[in-house]
Amino acid sequence: MMRKLMVLISLLAGSLLQAQIIEDETTVLDKPNGEALFKLNADVGVYSYDPEEGWFKIRREACITPSDLPDEKYLYPGTVLKDEGGKKIGEVLKEVKIRDKRKLDGYRGDDRIIVVLEGYVFKTRIKDGTVPEDRVNELLAEKNRTVQTAGFQELFDMYDFEQREFDEFTAYALREKHKTAAEEQDFRMIVIFRGETSVFAVITNDHVVTAPKIKDEYDDPPFHILYLYKPPSSQKDLIENTILYTFLSL
Repeated sequence: MMRKLMVLISLLAGSLLQAQIIEDETTVLDKPNGEALFKLNADVGVYSYDPEEGWFKIRREACITPSDLPDEKYLYPGTVLKDEGGKKIGEVLKEVKIRDKRKLDGYRGDDRIIVVLEGYVFKTRIKDGTVPEDRVNELLAEKNRTVQTAGFQELFDMYDFEQREFDEFTAYALREKHKTAAEEQDFRMIVIFRGETSVFAVITNDHVVTAPKIKDEYDDPPFHILYLYKPPSSQKDLIENTILYTFLSL
């Protein structure tokens, strides 16, 4: 636990975590044990889906020029991938289909394109402690309420969760960084507190979290809600029909 916390603190030295972090320079494959599509540099953030048999499907935004995308659908070997600040984050190794894109208007006609690429990496390529669902699972299993509350606050601070008030609830939402090219992103996870120390519910969007004691569940794929307390109908309605949709980019 302490080692993971120290890893997170070191990552925070430059900026807040908003994604899962690539451990070392990593080749991203077209499928588990498949062929190389592109490579990403060490410490680059990605969006990870839930792992399957040890493999993560990931996505990553990258910035390119219009000349890098001549047919609007594919990037070709040798294309340099950069972040919006112009720093190189990787390179295309094999013809790769883009999953999403949008134009990024530049100064004096220096237009660029934000694209999203997708592929697979083995679980050891994701830096320990940077998958938020793993940390939430640990915290929900924590019996010491003081430790649990402090752990959640550290998580919210590290990942820059959004905070909003809803009647007796406080909702903390994490966005889907790097999943799409859209400027407005849906939530990945919402943790709902009643009061300052009681986790009441956790909402996930196409991800899974677990808890030792669940009082109720709501399942409407891709959304899933775990209730840690039995909710009356008014609270269920607030959570399922207001809080959930507040953090969607409709």
